[in-house]
Amino acid sequence: MAKRPKQSVEKYHDRVAGKYDHSYEDQYWRWHDAITWDHIKPHLPTNQRVPVLDLGCGTGKWAAKLSKSGYTVTCVDISRAMLDQADTKLAESGDAGASFVQADLCDLAELPAGQFGLALAMGDPIGCSKSPAKALKEIRRVLTPDGLLIATFDNRLCALEFYLSKADPQAMEDLLRTGRTKWLTRDHAERFPIHTYTPSQTRKLLTSAGYEVLDMIGKTVLPMRHYRHILEDSQDRRRWMKIEKSLHRDEAAIGRASHLQVVAKASSCRGS
Repeated sequence: MAKRPKQSVEKYHDRVAGKYDHSYEDQYWRWHDAITWDHIKPHLPTNQRVPVLDLGCGTGKWAAKLSKSGYTVTCVDISRAMLDQADTKLAESGDAGASFVQADLCDLAELPAGQFGLALAMGDPIGCSKSPAKALKEIRRVLTPDGLLIATFDNRLCALEFYLSKADPQAMEDLLRTGRTKWLTRDHAERFPIHTYTPSQTRKLLTSAGYEVLDMIGKTVLPMRHYRHILEDSQDRRRWMKIEKSLHRDEAAIGRASHLQVVAKASSCRGS
């Protein structure tokens, strides 16, 4: 059988898998991840026997947290190298029950329908797929009736400043018209497309794919990536987190955030 050609998103993540975690180990990312997990925890299935999914699992950061919380996790990623990293991470944490599936989110045929009570899709993997609408329908197919999807999406409004800094009105007009940009890396063969959405467009995308949006936060409203130094003190980190949480559901403030984190319930209707 001929070997299938790799997509650009797969090539990139295969290359960086071994060093990926090193890019996300400072105080900012620990603060960012604590906000992420605090938003996820209230929506974890009450029945720990219900299997859960980590879509676009990467090196298994969130799968490890789900496993530690008592759930049986299926890790899905388009990158085999990322899955290998996740396998190692979960094995080192003592989890021998996780399973690993290499798949495009637009084709989850290997997964059974109606089985998973929760699907996480952190790090914007839906927006990095060829068709976010198709990926969302595939995810809905494998969720239990009323199962939950918790996912992040790139906020289109946050990208405006980048194109201003480049003094490139054509590129900004293209972004606003199509919602598409690209992951910028030196190798052009690894520059995969990214679909971006405003908060209202994110709601519309999910509703059209058969979900009910239950909650949305901006992540993060405070542009803390540019002020990492003020997170060095633990007491200050807690204060900044409290301020962040006072803002990140405010409809007016969400538009400032670089990402949108959404909790959506799968419709009980299984039509297309």
